[in-house]
Amino acid sequence: MALRLGFGICLFLSQFTGNRNTFFTDNPYMLCLGILVFLAGILFWVTSSYNLQKAVKENRIAASGPYKFVRHPIYTSIYILTAGLGFMFFAWFWFVIMIVFIPLWYLECRKEEKEMIELHGEEYINYRKNTGMFFLKTER
Repeated sequence: MALRLGFGICLFLSQFTGNRNTFFTDNPYMLCLGILVFLAGILFWVTSSYNLQKAVKENRIAASGPYKFVRHPIYTSIYILTAGLGFMFFAWFWFVIMIVFIPLWYLECRKEEKEMIELHGEEYINYRKNTGMFFLKTER
C-alpha cells in the first residue's frame, strides 16, 4: 500500500515541475493522445480486475482475459493509464518518476508471485513459464 501511495504522491507533485499556464498541456495533440492512452489503461484495468475477481471467487489462477497474455495486467494498466495522464499534463518529471518506480513495482510483483506459488504450486509455475510478466511473451 505504501508503494502505491508514494507513487501517487510523487506523480501528483511532479505535475507542478512544468511551466505552463493551464492544468493540462496546451498541445491539443498531446492532450488527445493522453486521453486515448488513459482510456485504454482504464479499460485494461477494468477487464483485468473483473477477471481477477472472477478467478478469486472460483479459487483458481487468473489466466483468462488480459491474464492470458500477461501475469500482472493490473500493474501494466496502471502504467498505461499513468502514461496517459503524463501526456495530458505533459510534465517531464512525471515520466522520470514512472521510470524510477519500475524496479519497486517489479519487486512488488515478485513478492506476489512467491505468494501465488505457495497457493497454487506447480500450476502457477507453469503459468509463469508461458506468460510474460508485464508484456506479451515472445517465442524463442
